[in-house]
Amino acid sequence: MEQSSKAFVKKQKLPVGIVTVIALFAILYAWDAQQLAPMFSNIGTGALMSAVALGVVLTFRGSGVVNFANGVITVFVAYWYYGFKVEGRLYVPPLPNPFVLIEIPVNWFRDEGKYLDLPNWPTSIDLPGDRLTTATAVVLALVVAVLLGLFLHFAIFKPLRNAPVLAKVVTSVGLFVVLQEFIRIRFGELAKTGVPFPLPKGKIDLPGELGIVPKNQLFLVIVVTVIAVGLWALFKFTRFGLATRAAAENEKGAIVLGFSPDFLAGANWVLSTLIAGLLGILASPITNLDTITIPLLIVPALGAALLANFTSFGLTVAAGVGIAMLQGWIQYQGAQTWFPKGVLPTAGLTQALPFFVVVVAMYLRGKSLPVRGSVSVGKMPFASAPKNVIPFTIVASIVVLALLFGWNYEWRQSTINTLVAVVIALSLVVLVGFVGQISLAQMAIAGTAGFFMSKYFDDLPFPLAPIIGAFVAAIFGVVVSIPALRLRGVNLAVITLSVAVAIEQLIFKNKTFAGEVGALPVKPPEIAGKDFGPNNTLLRVAGLKGRDDIPPNAWFGVICLVFVIILCLMVVNVRRSNTGRQLLAVRSNERAAAAVGIDVARTKILAFGLAAFVAGLGGTLSGYRFGSVTPQYFGAFASLTFLSFAYLGGIASVSGAVVAGIVAPNGLNFNFLENILHLDQGYATLIGGVGLIITAVQNPEGLAGAPRLVKQRQIDKAVRKKAMAERSKVEASQREGST
Repeated sequence: MEQSSKAFVKKQKLPVGIVTVIALFAILYAWDAQQLAPMFSNIGTGALMSAVALGVVLTFRGSGVVNFANGVITVFVAYWYYGFKVEGRLYVPPLPNPFVLIEIPVNWFRDEGKYLDLPNWPTSIDLPGDRLTTATAVVLALVVAVLLGLFLHFAIFKPLRNAPVLAKVVTSVGLFVVLQEFIRIRFGELAKTGVPFPLPKGKIDLPGELGIVPKNQLFLVIVVTVIAVGLWALFKFTRFGLATRAAAENEKGAIVLGFSPDFLAGANWVLSTLIAGLLGILASPITNLDTITIPLLIVPALGAALLANFTSFGLTVAAGVGIAMLQGWIQYQGAQTWFPKGVLPTAGLTQALPFFVVVVAMYLRGKSLPVRGSVSVGKMPFASAPKNVIPFTIVASIVVLALLFGWNYEWRQSTINTLVAVVIALSLVVLVGFVGQISLAQMAIAGTAGFFMSKYFDDLPFPLAPIIGAFVAAIFGVVVSIPALRLRGVNLAVITLSVAVAIEQLIFKNKTFAGEVGALPVKPPEIAGKDFGPNNTLLRVAGLKGRDDIPPNAWFGVICLVFVIILCLMVVNVRRSNTGRQLLAVRSNERAAAAVGIDVARTKILAFGLAAFVAGLGGTLSGYRFGSVTPQYFGAFASLTFLSFAYLGGIASVSGAVVAGIVAPNGLNFNFLENILHLDQGYATLIGGVGLIITAVQNPEGLAGAPRLVKQRQIDKAVRKKAMAERSKVEASQREGST
């Protein structure tokens, strides 16, 4: 009986779903009709979530890529529409200026304020005429969307078609960084308001106490619904749709049948950017344009796509609108007297809702997301055995001490930033590089150590306080590892990103925990009664102090260096130990590891806990560095950024973590670009994002692994040359024998 009922529900899932939704609305209406009003008034946000989610589903079905940058693509195209329609300009992408090669060496010998400033590339081109029509501006913006989709496929993701999931994830994160910085550089930091578009005006009064629905939001829902129906028909009845579905199931079979997976992927990328861009344009008069609001929608959009199993367009739209309506319901309940506002902040619970959606989706599904069948799957970056550890440690320490005590405050600050970033990158080396678990929550987990240390352990002596804080982070890491026992790859990336958002919203932005201002002060570390905090620039130990009296204190940098040395040596020993070999075995093949007696579950939990402990120490050092802990530094997108730069440096080695710290935001490389090459910090971030994408495509082992790859290619070339020479000798001897 139970099996027959389950079979009926599965067969009639659409009618059952509709009846369930109607029943829920009826219950809510009978309970309190007013609570439905904020739900209907939030459907426009749901339409935009659905549009972003539709693009994610398209790129996944067409190319196997979960595009974490789809929210930025939505607002990127809308900004181009703004430039065409409002400003009458065609904005030129930020390109390298050849005159920089002249400016840089000349300005090295000039004082500040007397820099040579040669002509730059134009930032924009004025279009002919006073003002473009709305239709013309929309068409031009959608042409940009088409070109963007083609570029993303052919230049970036086509070369990654057979790459491991990690490379695709970090590449989409790098794309997020690049497009966001492009917008900031060309269009400025301020939000664009009053974007013109002839959307329907007014409102529709719903019966009873159901409130109102703005006509412009209802229009967005209708548009995204029509798009979903069109996509369903395209994939259901056309040769293109059937071919895409076939390639998603088995690329080898699709190739045998005469279909080109590359063409199908490119077409789906274009469809994705077109849909995202169109909805971004339509929504711009409602949401306004900025680089934060719409890009943040990628988190609930991923939840909607997950509920739809990354396959159903109709369910994707329904889930997106449903999540937005549920957020409106939570806001209403948060205003009631019974709601525990002190424990659960309404705004935070609203933003953290996608996390609970993802958890429910995983539980109801009972299995992982569909895995797209590809011709081959690339290998993870090579985790080389550490060599020359002691000499490298000594030389690097001498260089760091010279920067801390021999250079000015700007280099001290960037050196300390680099040291803290190395610690965070080390945690990613353990988790992602050694065991292959993609976590997008490491900065959020690092923040738990800083917040809990400041809130509960700040009175403990140094270094006991940061160590206990790191153990708290390790507990969070172990909890996050629970989904990893059954998930991997992009599925794990999605759920850990939602975990990062939940931690940020429910803990870091919880006024009961973090105070009214959302920041907790951190007392400076004291050793033997002396203040070693970054602001005590007068501190002398053995007669030594920094070169000047401008913060940060050089001796605080020494503390960070000691932590980095200890943690680097610890991770090196883990890599060399039997535990390290077990981690790599699980990364390589979980079934094979289990077959030889390795406890895969225990190994994963150990990796998550150890990585979280290391990240927690980085979070506490960051708290000491700033004198406080804030949610801005430990947010979800900070986790994305650090994963990107850890991959750029080299995700599978300790030396890669060191390089990652150097190229991380506000590190030594950024200081070099800004103060030596006189590049704006926005350009430095843009360069880092572009470098990440190029690295992911051309060199999956990162900057630290480049020498090994070059050496390996030389060896391969020599082997091929020797083989060809042997073959020539054999052929020559055969010819002599025949004559």
